[in-house]
Amino acid sequence: MNLLSWSARLRDGLRHRLGRLAMRYRGHGIPESDVRAGMESIYRTPDPWGMDTPREQFRFRETDRILRTQLVGASGRVPALLEIGSGEGHQSIHLRARCERLTCIDVVGAAVERARTRVPDATFVVGNLRDQPWADAHARFDIVTACEVLYAFTDIPATLATMSRIGRACLVTWHAPAAALVDRPLARIENVSRASFAFEGTTWHAAWWRNPEPAGNSGA
Repeated sequence: MNLLSWSARLRDGLRHRLGRLAMRYRGHGIPESDVRAGMESIYRTPDPWGMDTPREQFRFRETDRILRTQLVGASGRVPALLEIGSGEGHQSIHLRARCERLTCIDVVGAAVERARTRVPDATFVVGNLRDQPWADAHARFDIVTACEVLYAFTDIPATLATMSRIGRACLVTWHAPAAALVDRPLARIENVSRASFAFEGTTWHAAWWRNPEPAGNSGA
């Protein structure tokens, strides 16, 4: 391979990777239809984010630790948990161990099909969170999670409000470079707890909170 050909391949590879990073961490500034189309294109390749790498597996374990110690409690499980942005189900495996019933939602059908194979006893939904028949139900789930996915929503405050409405408790995580997108909407929520964790130079932030029970609510 000559130098010009090698340089072109390197340039194309970098452009592709930067495009994926933009979609993952700056999707908030991209029209919703473009985000969906971009994600569908990315998921033509299995595991496009490298979820089987030691780095991501560390993130899953740390997220699980926060869930266990801060929200789930001594029983180790809650009745119902919702995962927003389940992708191919890599984190769903860990979340399934923390609940009796796991519901997962993602906009990319190809990713969801792989997730169903990975976690066959979970319920997977293809579509937008706001369009679900239970999107207005109060406290439908004991815990609602959105890990490494808030950036893809056009309206992050509205997404957080939906999470707080349908969940008794919520947990979100995000990659440190995306803090500018997530910190301000989170500041509007009362009694938010926070933590950070890192793996070989990569840092994530986590936030969790419990929501007040609506007056007269009898449960999910």
